[in-house]
This record gives sequence, C-alpha cells and structure tokens, in this order.
Amino acid sequence: MERGLWQGDPLSPFLFNLVVEVLSCMLMKAKQVGMLKLEVFGDDAVHISHLQFADDTILFMEPTLENLVNSRRILRCFELISGLRINFHKPCLVRVRKRGAHEQDWAGIFRCMEDSLPILYMGLPLGGNPRRVSFWNPVVKKVEQLLAPWKKGFISKGARLVLIKVVLSSLPSYFMSMYSILELVMKNMEKIQRKCF
Repeated sequence: MERGLWQGDPLSPFLFNLVVEVLSCMLMKAKQVGMLKLEVFGDDAVHISHLQFADDTILFMEPTLENLVNSRRILRCFELISGLRINFHKPCLVRVRKRGAHEQDWAGIFRCMEDSLPILYMGLPLGGNPRRVSFWNPVVKKVEQLLAPWKKGFISKGARLVLIKVVLSSLPSYFMSMYSILELVMKNMEKIQRKCF
C-alpha cells in the first residue's frame, strides 16, 4: 500500500478504477440530493451526469453558478479523500448550446479554459458533423504525414504493400469505430494509397 506500483504494472489500472469509482459514486450521490442539476439529452429525456475513461472525466450539467461551485467542491473532496491530485488548470468548459451574450463568464468562475464544439476527446472529434468531408481531414492528414518520410526512401513494392495494408488501412479504423466514413473520403484515402504503391 505504501510503496505503490511500477508504471505499466497490470494491477495499476484495476487499482485506479477502484479509486475513481469513488468519484463516480460521489457525483451520483450529489445528483440524488440535488447538489448537481443535469442536462437532459434527446427525445427520451436521458440524464447523464458524467463519463469516465481512464483518467479523463466529462461532467454534463446545467450551466448555473451553483452547479459549477458544487462540482468543484466535489472534485476537491475527491482529491482530499483519494490523495490523487487534480490539475485544475487542465479542465476545459465547453458550452453545448449558446444561451446569449448576457451569460456570465463561467470559465472565469471555474478558473479553467473555455472551448467550443467540436473538441477532441480520446483522439475523436466530439460535436462535429461526420457527414462533412472536413470532419475527416485530420485522418487524411495523418495518413499523408505517415507517408511523407517513405516517399523519399527507396523501398521495395512488397514493403510498400505491407505499409499500406498494416499501417495506412488500419489508421482510419479508430474513427470508423464511431462514425460511418463518407464514400468520397474513402476514395480519397484509396487514391493516396495507390499513389504510395
């Protein structure tokens, strides 16, 4: 308990999940007692308080001063209980719907940065429109960046085929696990691969 674990130890993620589960329980309890008022999503009126993946947490709430102050208090309590340090300079406040010019400076109150949609989360753009070609530009640029050093080198056709099949074909699969790729974008990617070969 006092020594901790080596970085990369297989037990480390499980212990981290146990500790972060406490934060999840604290947020759910705050919702139940009315400390946090949540946004409602969709026609089915789905209430989502937070999403967690590894050490990233997204909080969804109504933009009120009380919600911001209470969420900061909850995070501070979690920090004191768990011993984990929360970097309050890293959080980002993103408004989903614009409410008008008279709105307060919520990011200043929470002492964090403010951003707007679309944002990158876990390497995927959130809030973008996957039916637009511009949404897929980061994937296409990444493929072109990976190809740049190989264009100058003299590699065999077999090595080029392996490069295309293993590296370039698998690159967009992460995006495609969440979004359906456009036919025009797919043709553009194939054109880049053919040019490389």
